[in-house]
Amino acid sequence: MAISGPNGSGKSTLIKILSGGMLPSSGNIDYSWQGSAIPEDLVYRYVHFVAPYNTVIEELSLPELFDMHQRIGLLKQYKSYPEWSSRLEYSFDPERQIKTYSSGMKQRIKLGLALLDDRPLILLDEPGSNLDSQGKEWLYVRLKELKPDQTLIIASNEEAEIGFCSYGIQVGKSR
Repeated sequence: MAISGPNGSGKSTLIKILSGGMLPSSGNIDYSWQGSAIPEDLVYRYVHFVAPYNTVIEELSLPELFDMHQRIGLLKQYKSYPEWSSRLEYSFDPERQIKTYSSGMKQRIKLGLALLDDRPLILLDEPGSNLDSQGKEWLYVRLKELKPDQTLIIASNEEAEIGFCSYGIQVGKSR
């Protein structure tokens, strides 16, 4: 599903609300998976939200970030950091703290945590932000590799990004 619309129309707000990271001004969101309700404190196991303004714990190195995700039960299909990091297709220095990486490198890490995991709902807000052309190509290949039981929602106005979606909604009005 693609969410598009002019700047300020609510694309990011809508996707933040869907992620559980922001409360709606009215109403509520109930999460369920395969007919069972998901408790609010476990939504993170089912939803991954990536945006250029989101961050990971930048004081960690990339291997430490991987280990943390594995300890909380994510990235289960990867047995080791080298196995997962090779899928990032970028030569990250494993000794450096994430805070020393460029914004494009951080975006690839965040996308790698989401797109290389098996959570059923992936929410991406402007996923190509900060990525160079090689990073965008890597993103597009990963989007094609999503499993049939994963749902992707992208908030963007970039044709290359929303082109991965079968459905779309336009929010807000053009000015």
